[in-house]
Amino acid sequence: MKDAADLLATIATMPEAQWAALVQARFPDPRVAAQAMIWLRANRERVDDDESTPDLGSDRYELGLLLDVGATASVWQAHDAKLGRNVAIKVFRGERSPVIDEILAEARAAAEITSDHVVRVLDVHDADPPYIVMELVGEWEPKRGVLAPGGSAAALRPRSPDEAVRWVRDVARGVHDAHLRNVFHRDLKPHNVLITPFSRRARITDFGLAVGGAVERNGPVQIAGTPGYIAPEQAAGLPAALDPHDVDERAMLVALDVWGLGALAYDLLAGRPPWQAERGLEPWECAAAATESPELPHSLPRRLRRIIGKALAIAGAARYATAADLADDLDAYLTREPTSFDTSRPSRFGLWCRRNPQLTIFAGLATILAAISGGTYASIVEVRAQRNALALEARQEELDNNELQQHSKEIRADLASTERELDAKTDELAQVKQTLNDANKEYKAVVAANERALADANTATRALADELAQAHTERDTAQFGRKLYEDFWNRARLESQQADRDRDQAQHDRDGARDERDHALEERDAAVEQRTQAEQERDRALADRDRAEAIRRRVEDDVAKLTAQLAGLRGLPAPVPATTTSSTKPVKAGSATPPPSPAPPAVQARSAGAGSASAVRSTGAGAGSGSAVGPVPMLARGSAATRSPATAPTSDDGSDATAPRP
Repeated sequence: MKDAADLLATIATMPEAQWAALVQARFPDPRVAAQAMIWLRANRERVDDDESTPDLGSDRYELGLLLDVGATASVWQAHDAKLGRNVAIKVFRGERSPVIDEILAEARAAAEITSDHVVRVLDVHDADPPYIVMELVGEWEPKRGVLAPGGSAAALRPRSPDEAVRWVRDVARGVHDAHLRNVFHRDLKPHNVLITPFSRRARITDFGLAVGGAVERNGPVQIAGTPGYIAPEQAAGLPAALDPHDVDERAMLVALDVWGLGALAYDLLAGRPPWQAERGLEPWECAAAATESPELPHSLPRRLRRIIGKALAIAGAARYATAADLADDLDAYLTREPTSFDTSRPSRFGLWCRRNPQLTIFAGLATILAAISGGTYASIVEVRAQRNALALEARQEELDNNELQQHSKEIRADLASTERELDAKTDELAQVKQTLNDANKEYKAVVAANERALADANTATRALADELAQAHTERDTAQFGRKLYEDFWNRARLESQQADRDRDQAQHDRDGARDERDHALEERDAAVEQRTQAEQERDRALADRDRAEAIRRRVEDDVAKLTAQLAGLRGLPAPVPATTTSSTKPVKAGSATPPPSPAPPAVQARSAGAGSASAVRSTGAGAGSGSAVGPVPMLARGSAATRSPATAPTSDDGSDATAPRP
């Protein structure tokens, strides 16, 4: 940023005719170049006030008092010898440049504007030096008899906010008149507004003279402006030229001048331009980055702040459509008429009251007196009505009191009767409470007994489960032995399957006992009955286990007998049965299985031919079932003993089912 400022300061020392080429060379971006030209034009060095009077090369105009001095021109008060009138002449100095040509073209366009609020352009001269003849803004001073020239609004500040509003209103009227002829100012600020010295009326000057204008009368106009008063869209960058004959581009040009009017009002009311350098940013940079309108002092009336705020809207579409609309609102504000913002009835009535204070006061007093009279009459009528109503109420209350006294006597009698009945009901309630307490105690005793019965049933069920688990283990042992002998002992297999079915039945009965235990909380008698049933099922399971044990013992006896018969068939001595855990157990009373006895020698001889394979299987089976059988010697194949008839399975009582053939 500092380098750019230094570069612009260096370019400013060059001749003004070279500015455009130097800026385009140093700033390729068109928007940045446009802002650079704005800065250069806004910061021209002013010449000394005591410069010599220029020579116009004509005898018609005689220059007199120097009125103002600018960077490229000076304004003089002159006398028109041909028409005998005083005029103001703006004389340009320095080399002829395209910028001066554009200013002269804009002056010719502004010459067509006829308005009481615009300084008229009377003549334009292209000679060397070029100059523009304008209407002199001034008034005669009666006491001294001289013409007192006016000054700019920047020098003659408004004496009150209403005077500032009048100046902006008059300038807006002049801007609207210029817009009707497709002439746009584009650089509205206090320096371009001239104020008459005595009547203090505002007139606008320099239409397009402070910035680049159009070379052709009806061609596009270029956009520029003063950084402190520039519109946001100007600072952000607009097209290089806008055509006032295009509807959209004309609306943009009107919006620019409406913003300029708002900026002029802001300066006159707040005492400073809308944009100022802050936080290291130039005024035009602040304008380009703005998202909200500059805020007016809160000391100003709210209606005025709303009008100026709409003219200073960031978006061009949100501003007034024309400068005349802004002038109408300002005029309505000054005359206390409703503006475009005063649409509600209360606000319009308030403005009417402010416009007609005497009539408002008279109407208000009349309304107050009428209200007082009406209120007094209404009060009298109301007092009379209340007096009559009170008399009626007094008579009615007397009748009501008599009725209430009679009713109270009846109520007292009913109350006494009710109290007696209540005492009786209280005694009955005490008896009911005592009965409930006794019943509660009995219920608790029943619940405790039920819980004890449930605990006993649970204990019995667990014991039954343990016994069933033991029976399951023993059944597995018996099943293992049964699988070893299933090819020989179908009956043992059938009985073992029956034992499995009995075990399943016992398990099913146990599940039934568990279900009955869950229902025992509500039905104690049913729980006791189920417990008895569970005990019976347990006894049945024990009997099944004893039966399985008896079957296993019979199987062992049969194996021992078979082994002895095989040994007798081979002519070998009968093996001595080993002492087993099952043989040492005492036989229960009522058991159908007798203790094993040694087979006779003949049976042993006949049994020897069964082969060593059977002996081996018998030995393994005996070991698995808990019995120990002595070893059987292997016999040679093809022995005569092998042709001996085999023994048949034994019957249920342990004897041979069939006899050997002779």
